[in-house]
Amino acid sequence: MRVDKVIIRALLSTLVAIAVLFGFMLLTLLCVYPSTMMKITYDLGMNGSSIRNATRAYQRTDDIYYIAYAMDVAIECDDYDQILSCGEKLIADDEFAQHCEEKNADWGEGAYQQYIYGQICVSEYKEGKAEQAVERAFTLKGEGFARNNAVVMLLIDVLKDKDKQTAETIKGKLEMTQADVSAEDGAYVQEMLALIKTTKMD
Repeated sequence: MRVDKVIIRALLSTLVAIAVLFGFMLLTLLCVYPSTMMKITYDLGMNGSSIRNATRAYQRTDDIYYIAYAMDVAIECDDYDQILSCGEKLIADDEFAQHCEEKNADWGEGAYQQYIYGQICVSEYKEGKAEQAVERAFTLKGEGFARNNAVVMLLIDVLKDKDKQTAETIKGKLEMTQADVSAEDGAYVQEMLALIKTTKMD
């Protein structure tokens, strides 16, 4: 019996030592290598930790890749607070325009930045700031009225929520916008106005 107890104690001590060593290794990776941990935690389904690690990596390196990565993860898990936080950092980065150019090679001209702008505006709306979201969407849509711009992304979400008041606010701004855009863009504005009209809000 004594031999068995010695073996069990030795085994338990070994397991405890392994657990402590593993914990120390994880803590070291979190502190020293956040860029590595952001992918490991993402693969483990720990999206919040992945976002935090990517943000830390961005703070240390100032490399736009990391904050764009954090933004992608936040969008994927509908974390509106983090979409706003990461999105503000992303669009304020000096390399944002260049980053958009690289992305637009696959997305289409102007499409990526409008997607990012739209996500920020939708998140602001989801956080209870409807008026600010509408104003920002119309500011960020750029010249004309491109397909799937920030206003359209916000409008789709507003209609899904059956938010009649915000839809009416967007409608009024769309009607004013129509006079200042090309015929092609104006036709797209008409499509959005028709969508508002035909969507049941009750």
